Amino acid sequence: MNNNFISEKIFGTQFFSKYYLVILGVILLTISSKIYIPFFPTSMNLQTFVVYFISSFMGILGFRAVLIYLLLGTLGLPIFSDGGGFEYIFSPMFGFLYGMLLASITIFFLLKNGLKNFTKIFMSIFFGFFIMYFVGICHLTFFIGFQKAFMNNFLPLIYGEFFKMLLATLMIYFVMLKFKKNND
Repeated sequence: MNNNFISEKIFGTQFFSKYYLVILGVILLTISSKIYIPFFPTSMNLQTFVVYFISSFMGILGFRAVLIYLLLGTLGLPIFSDGGGFEYIFSPMFGFLYGMLLASITIFFLLKNGLKNFTKIFMSIFFGFFIMYFVGICHLTFFIGFQKAFMNNFLPLIYGEFFKMLLATLMIYFVMLKFKKNND
């Protein structure tokens, strides 16, 4: 299957290359969920950045990495930012986790015909962000109401999310340009 993603062009289409990329994606998601960076107005972790990046870089393999990450965390491995386990499904913040899964498949589908330009990459990541936050806020609304969910879990984080979307887009775009330059 030719899906025009950078990872396929760099690492090839062999089974073990794909296997290792998915494992690398799960490791990156786990590490990024534990690291917090001070940012205005609140600190942020890099987990959504990793979702944007691996979904754009690896395509369906990024989706598989997010899926396996969610399965491992749900089965009890403490890989989520606040632990893990089956009871995590019933926590207020779990909507953002399964929103990441939907974001990764959205980014994959929007970019599966190739990384054409900066705008296409950014808009694909933006739609992934929108879906992830829509699902997360809807899930959180059942616990604390829409106003609190929106005011406490969307507005304070929007600056950091736009920064992460822009950073992921720039990284993918420059890797794409570098790869095109090397192939010419």
